[in-house]
Amino acid sequence: MAVNDAGRQVILIVDDQAGNIALLSDILSDLGDIYFVVDSTQAYDKALELQPDVILLDIEMPQLNGFEVCQQLKNSPLTCDISVIFISALTEAEFEFNSLSYGAVDFIARPFNREICRLRVHNHLILQQQARALKLSQQQIYAEKQQLQVTLNSIGDAVIATDVDGCITFMNPIAERMAGWRASEAAGKHITDVMQLRDADSKQASTNPIMLALSEKRIVAMALNCELVNRNSAEAIPVEDSAAPIFDINGDMLGAIIVFHDVGQARALATKMSFLANHDQLTGLPNRVLLNDRIHQACRLAAMIDRQVGIILLDIDQFKYLNDSLGHQLGDALLLMLTKRLQTVLEPELTLARIGGDEFVLIYPDIAHIEQISILAQNILRVMRQPFDIEGKKYNMSLSMGISLFPTDSASEEELMRHADVALFKAKQEGRNRYCFFSEELGQRMLQRHQQEQHLRSAIEHNRLEVYFQPKVALGSGNVVGAEALVRIRSEDGNIISPAEFIPLAEETGLIVPLGKVVLIKSCQQAALWKNAGSILPVSVNIAAAQFTDPGLMGLIEQLLMECQLSPDLLELEVTETALIQDPERTAEILKKFRALGIRIAIDDFGTGYSSLSYLKRFKVDVLKIDMSFVKDMLQDKSDYEIVKTIISLGQSMNIELIAEGIETAAHQASLQELGCLYGQGYYYSKPLPPEQFIQYLQAVKH
Repeated sequence: MAVNDAGRQVILIVDDQAGNIALLSDILSDLGDIYFVVDSTQAYDKALELQPDVILLDIEMPQLNGFEVCQQLKNSPLTCDISVIFISALTEAEFEFNSLSYGAVDFIARPFNREICRLRVHNHLILQQQARALKLSQQQIYAEKQQLQVTLNSIGDAVIATDVDGCITFMNPIAERMAGWRASEAAGKHITDVMQLRDADSKQASTNPIMLALSEKRIVAMALNCELVNRNSAEAIPVEDSAAPIFDINGDMLGAIIVFHDVGQARALATKMSFLANHDQLTGLPNRVLLNDRIHQACRLAAMIDRQVGIILLDIDQFKYLNDSLGHQLGDALLLMLTKRLQTVLEPELTLARIGGDEFVLIYPDIAHIEQISILAQNILRVMRQPFDIEGKKYNMSLSMGISLFPTDSASEEELMRHADVALFKAKQEGRNRYCFFSEELGQRMLQRHQQEQHLRSAIEHNRLEVYFQPKVALGSGNVVGAEALVRIRSEDGNIISPAEFIPLAEETGLIVPLGKVVLIKSCQQAALWKNAGSILPVSVNIAAAQFTDPGLMGLIEQLLMECQLSPDLLELEVTETALIQDPERTAEILKKFRALGIRIAIDDFGTGYSSLSYLKRFKVDVLKIDMSFVKDMLQDKSDYEIVKTIISLGQSMNIELIAEGIETAAHQASLQELGCLYGQGYYYSKPLPPEQFIQYLQAVKH
């Protein structure tokens, strides 16, 4: 119906008498906007255009009378809802009856009674307002109902509604699928017939929460561990959520609704996530998190029943080398096979965990006699003797094991693991493929070793490394022909620490690389200082195996030679035989690059490692240094003498320079000269000296 911009209602007068129109307009002017038509044939079009709230329609008109116009209006769906009030001077009951039978809502007789006319039109305008408001409400309710219907049918949860008796009035598609019922089939059936709930463990029927919601008039959660049985497949689906009663505006209960969803995947995912959080992904064994909990429980129980808990820390010997050379895929396959083999000798109450790449931990709870864990360790070594077969190839692996006991040698769970680690280190030091128990003495040694490592790190970081130099002397003339750089550490109290105390530790911890870098830098700098002072002297620097394979070594040396303005022939690198043969192909390439630069290569401690003539020929070194262990006793021990003689003869035949280490007496010097060795070093000439004292020695020799 029409409402103008000011919110006023619209009244249309259809009358062929201008006087009637004027009079009605005056009477009704404050009730709405007045429009009129004098030609009855135009009445329908005008009504279609204006969509008035009320039409005042005269009955006696030429062309189309009022009844005919009314019939036009009521026959059109576009105008049929407009309220029509007939106007006539004829007051007989027959006319009034006909007016109402044509669909009019009222009848006003002429001459007009002003108050009655206003009241009747006003009442019908109010009725039109109410009808419009009601229609709008119905449209809103319908839209909301449609939106709710779409929402309920689209959401991921299942929804079922019932009346107050628990009979189903609605099911959405998810509920249909989960229950195995069509909504049309389920309508009117009791909720317990359609939605069959049961306990997942006992399989006993569960009370449907919608019935509790109806009886107790409150929200009710679904029972824990509940599952819904599908009507068609008899498949049980884990479900959870809640039911709630529905009330009208007066607080009267209309029914209830239950919302639920499938939690099977969520529970499976939660179970999987829990497993992954506590287990190693490759082997499925407990990881460090679960291991710590198992150790805690075992120690608590042992303390209560006066028993012991044993920890075996297992480490695969040389696994990194195996993994790197064969590839990680094969390495993983070997780890899986090893895990299965270990489990063949374990009792059910024992826990095997994987805490690192090649590290495993065994918990042995409730030990009555220490022999039990010793026998287990022996069994593990026994089953490891058999090679592992992968695609027809045999692979051998061995284990080193460290054993600690609670409370025998460890007062806490943390100490238990730490002591097992100490014992493992001892087993590796003793040659691997064995097990060792922790002892107090071993613990003290490990503590001391840790302190030494910290001290070494601090010395490197705070530049407390000092480089001493030992002269290399021509045996015939006594002239100094070079110097070997030897590292020392000055302790915080000012004392010098021998390399015998820290070099092995540096190699074990990997600190040998930064330590060696410092020595190389200081040696080149010192050689440059000597050169600038007029003493051109080659410097020999020991290069550890880890340094030798460091890809940054070549670049560092080139940079140092350039910065210090040193000729490459003033630098000699001393490498042990062991370092040279770790990767012969790569070694040959590295040596070739060094020699191309003009840097000399010496094999240090020759004769103590894996001496091989083929390696010697292949690597093309410049210098062989005869180890002091042979030189020292060569005058008393015939075997040592023959070894020294053979090395000198070998060097001469291959045109390799020879330097004897550890010369302590004039007799050593004379014997070596007699055998043909031209150069040497040792305490007979000088011990290693700080740079300032070395210069003094050099000047003294010259004079």
